[in-house]
Amino acid sequence: MCGRYSNKKTLEFYRQDYQLDFSEKLEWKPSYNIAPTQNALVTTADRPGTVELMHFGLVPFWAKDKNIGYKMINARAETVMDLKSYKPLFKQGKRCLVWADSFFEWQKQGKEKQPFRIKLAEEEIFTFAGLWSRWQSPEGEEYFSFTIITTEPNELTAAVHDRMPVILSPEGRSAWMDMDIKPDDLMPLLNPYPADAMKMYPVSKDVGNVRNNHEGLLNPL
Repeated sequence: MCGRYSNKKTLEFYRQDYQLDFSEKLEWKPSYNIAPTQNALVTTADRPGTVELMHFGLVPFWAKDKNIGYKMINARAETVMDLKSYKPLFKQGKRCLVWADSFFEWQKQGKEKQPFRIKLAEEEIFTFAGLWSRWQSPEGEEYFSFTIITTEPNELTAAVHDRMPVILSPEGRSAWMDMDIKPDDLMPLLNPYPADAMKMYPVSKDVGNVRNNHEGLLNPL
């Protein structure tokens, strides 16, 4: 599972390093503890030159209300092409890159749980493979949201959890955003990221409280 992650980069970083544009009205502050329903930065396959905000936790177009988003923060790679919640999005090209610099998982240690920060060893920023959707309430409210695709863990992350988010390589990122690629041809991208290219360390249990959001959450114990 991937229920918490961080993205400490500013909008200007995405403009300068990735040549991504964004709306002048876009309100984003670096976040060190992104949780379900909160806004986070994504880039969609149909607008590859932009970065925008969507809510973490998918609310499909057919949902009765937004609360279902709490239950749909992740989509399993093994069933993403089978379940009615995700298959139409996958086939219709509703794919997105979810920008992050690390994610958190909790390891059971007796009766306690110790949070770990997991990141790439050499890269400051990376992207999860995601799917997005637009939902509209009966009153006309528009709500854009996304889910992060997960897969089996690699040798590193298996020590703390039995799932990990799909992290895309630069080449995989380009393919994920290619609207001309057949969905079946994208499935090989949904594999665990190489363990030797990642690192993991314990962090403060303060990250477990969504009200805590400061850079100190990223510091190793």
